[in-house]
Amino acid sequence: MAKTKPYRVGEKEIIHKLALALLAADIEKGVIKPQFEKETGKPYKDKGGYLDIYLKSDPKAKRAWKALQREVRKVHADYLAYSKKEKVNGRP
Repeated sequence: MAKTKPYRVGEKEIIHKLALALLAADIEKGVIKPQFEKETGKPYKDKGGYLDIYLKSDPKAKRAWKALQREVRKVHADYLAYSKKEKVNGRP
């Protein structure tokens, strides 16, 4: 097996920014949203929430987050097309 090269500084920074954005999204979903709904009895609105506030404070993280979201949508569409093709070819 070939030895993998270490990540470059820029690549490490992008991974770090994505990790921070994922953490902010996880905190919003797992802590802030349930607590807000429990205390107020109202549904939590994601628009303008904790993740949005964090992303506004860090433009590089926002850019990486948007790129990740675009890529996830693309991969979903590609996988769906692949699944349909496999179904037509008689594979489960």
